[in-house]
Amino acid sequence: MWEPFFDFVFGIRWWHWLVGTAGLAGLYYLVAGVILPYLKGVQLGIEEEHERKHQEEEEQEKREARAEREDERRAYLKTIPSGPVGPVDLPRATLRIRNKSWRLPQDAEVTFGTRRGATVPVMQRGVSREHAKIRPEPRGYVLYDLCSRAGTFVAREPVVTKVLATGHVIRVGPIAELTFELCEQPATANR
Repeated sequence: MWEPFFDFVFGIRWWHWLVGTAGLAGLYYLVAGVILPYLKGVQLGIEEEHERKHQEEEEQEKREARAEREDERRAYLKTIPSGPVGPVDLPRATLRIRNKSWRLPQDAEVTFGTRRGATVPVMQRGVSREHAKIRPEPRGYVLYDLCSRAGTFVAREPVVTKVLATGHVIRVGPIAELTFELCEQPATANR
């Protein structure tokens, strides 16, 4: 009964139509269920590989930049005088932070930072382990920034090296402020 209908409508025998439909359904299943997910997996794998390579390249660039900054830091730190300080004829100086006061020695340098051995410990966020130092020199008390991350400022200006004068406010890191003060007479006049 249906055979003449299929012959009339589709121009083919009904079982040809059934086999063709089943074949198309199988082909659809093969493409949609097997091949496309496989291709998506391959594409995702390729994208993940590209992303991994990109991240590796970024990490390598960061390592190289860090190494370059460290080399620059070492080169800069070599230019800063260090070691024993010779006798200098300077007035006595003090350094105040909050309620504490330090008398600066005329024969040694004073260091700031979070490190245990720092002369003036500044335990605040953003202060480097070896942040800055003050060194007595014939030209006066000289402040050196030791390549700190947050920087060292005098009178709100970033400094690398600065000869200090009385009343200068030194900012170490984001918020720690120290006030530098000189006595009127050189130390040799007090003796």
